[in-house]
Amino acid sequence: MLKYTFSILLFALCLGVSGQEAPAKNKEPRSYKPYELKLGVNAIRSTKTFVDADFSSNELEAALALDRFVLVMNYGMEDRKRGDSVDYINKGSYYRVGFDRNFAKDKESGNVLSLGLRYARSSFEDQLSFTSDQGFGEQTYVFTNEDLKARWLEVVFGLRGKVVSNLYMGFSMRWQFARKINGEGDLKTYDVPGFGKTKRQNSTAFDYYLMWRIPFGDK
Repeated sequence: MLKYTFSILLFALCLGVSGQEAPAKNKEPRSYKPYELKLGVNAIRSTKTFVDADFSSNELEAALALDRFVLVMNYGMEDRKRGDSVDYINKGSYYRVGFDRNFAKDKESGNVLSLGLRYARSSFEDQLSFTSDQGFGEQTYVFTNEDLKARWLEVVFGLRGKVVSNLYMGFSMRWQFARKINGEGDLKTYDVPGFGKTKRQNSTAFDYYLMWRIPFGDK
């Protein structure tokens, strides 16, 4: 299903590119006045929240378009539980802020084919608990990090296509790198909200969004 959705979006963007008239010799000066705002939700996170009892997350995205550049901000909350013989709980919030360069020629249509950068931060806490029997009865051990901070950078490739009216959908592929975590004690953090598992310093992520477009005045 995802393959066909990607094909439809890419086809829609190609139509927008191929349907352009030859550029006029006297080009109008560029205007960086905002011409649209898109507001959306991360559909993958919302769907996983409904089907996975050990995961809860919601993420919103706002994208303000100025000529070929798009200012983007994400804000999300995440609550995750892992483990069978041990219990690991991680919960907190995160945000990303940055910009995209839109390469779709027909930008006024709202279609987006973009490459951009993000700066991301997360504030969270985690806890590991387990029970052990050393021959003197069971004893429960609890390790906690109460005030964790993390930051990282992202390179983001994005695609957004019109579905109907002002409803758009599309994906973002992220390469996350330069991650740093502050506030760890004896417990080493296993997850970072918005980033994922910490076993690798760099990571990749795939997000799918449903967006509503709000155009501003004349194009």
